[in-house]
Amino acid sequence: MTSFNITWSEIFLAVHTTAALACMMRVLYKQKNIGSTFAWLIILFLFPLFGTIAYILIGEPRLGAARAKRIGEMNRFYQGFADQYLEGVYLDIADKVKPHYYGISKVAARATGLGATQSNAMALLSTTDDIIGAMLADIEAAEHSCMLAFYIIDPQGRIKTLLEAVIRAAQRGVDCAILADAVGSSGFFDSGWVERLKEAGVEVESALPVGLWRTLFTRSDLRNHRKILVIDGKTGYTGSFNLADPKFFKKDAGVGQWVDVMMRCTGPMVLEMSAVFFADLAVEDDENLQGIQKYLTEHQDRIPQLLPEKMKQGSIVAQVIPSAPEQGEHVIYETIISAVHAATRRVTITTPYFVPDEPLLTALTVAAKRGVDVTLIVPEKVDSLLVRYASRAYYPMLLASGVKIAAFKGGLLHAKTMTIDEDYALFGTVNMDMRSFFLNLEISLAIYDRDMANQIYALQQQYLADSECISVRTWQQRSKWWGLVENVVRLVSPLL
Repeated sequence: MTSFNITWSEIFLAVHTTAALACMMRVLYKQKNIGSTFAWLIILFLFPLFGTIAYILIGEPRLGAARAKRIGEMNRFYQGFADQYLEGVYLDIADKVKPHYYGISKVAARATGLGATQSNAMALLSTTDDIIGAMLADIEAAEHSCMLAFYIIDPQGRIKTLLEAVIRAAQRGVDCAILADAVGSSGFFDSGWVERLKEAGVEVESALPVGLWRTLFTRSDLRNHRKILVIDGKTGYTGSFNLADPKFFKKDAGVGQWVDVMMRCTGPMVLEMSAVFFADLAVEDDENLQGIQKYLTEHQDRIPQLLPEKMKQGSIVAQVIPSAPEQGEHVIYETIISAVHAATRRVTITTPYFVPDEPLLTALTVAAKRGVDVTLIVPEKVDSLLVRYASRAYYPMLLASGVKIAAFKGGLLHAKTMTIDEDYALFGTVNMDMRSFFLNLEISLAIYDRDMANQIYALQQQYLADSECISVRTWQQRSKWWGLVENVVRLVSPLL
């Protein structure tokens, strides 16, 4: 009789190998992006134990069964909000914008239900003083509602003054609500500010809360990266600015102060921003969903007063584009790719994090080869070492095709802007990386207006004046060792 002496190490090896193979099969079945597929297969092959655990935790955009059930409600919310409150605002803009831009607007409207609107006005705010000053003035003047949704709330410096203004608004009877990302604003939730705000009557909610138990059922690195402030349904803000004073925020990171921009908006588009805020708040739990529906029912007498003729503030055609992994379509990614392909004269991009996939890389390099002036402005230093190396791995291909790359030397340039030719711009919270495109909850403004696009372009030129251009010769003179490091990191760049 043959005896089998199986050791615990052999059992572990068998279970581990089976789990790794199962994860590989799931990667091949589930991952839609070729870059992500190869990155995960490489990690699982080289580091089976680490790779298996990592894929189970963050391999797929799992938001949990309860939240997934509410996603359908959120998507219907967008459409219902548009039907109820934006009827008469969605006029045909085909004669207002160029045909190819009109087609791009349909891409986003198809996915979100939120179309381009006319009669908007905008003010570009490019300094911290201007941003906080304008926000404070509008919060102090709020009469009915004050809604804030931010990835980071860091209650230091001038942000304390802003939060005090929210407290005062609540105390005088204004409906105030704050939605802050549970991870990005973890310091805020650990501070005494949450209790102070709640005592004053401010509703405070954490977006995408995390925890050890939740990690087993939901993916913890999916974050709400939006930045939204809406006052009375009439005035809205969005852009790259978190509620963080750059004089205090990450001052020991060695990257300088963060440089941000915001857009102050009035007009029908503010109602689209309101819809994004309400949907994000509602989707967090069933009680919120029911509460938002009740709030809109009780306050619907206020909203129609703003529509449509009283909402007319200017002549800008603009569109609010919310993007999220649960939407099923990568709306902002598709919009960016479409816009780059539509460019005939110039493409100028500012982004703190640049980690493209092959379609975006191809769109930029082909645009440069066909004579489009393509300029990429990135910070000289960023707060993520892996992103820094992964980003630089793409420089040789970009430079060889004629793309101009400039390293901003005035701090961590955090502005997320893209201008196409002279009459189209994308502005908001989206970085040029896979996390923003496919994983985070983001918000962008598509601006179909020559004057505003040129204002954003002028700001980009100010950044360019404070930057150092990277030449092909300079890049080739670097040590070959750096190229090896960067290309190794690039293998996992689709996961950054």
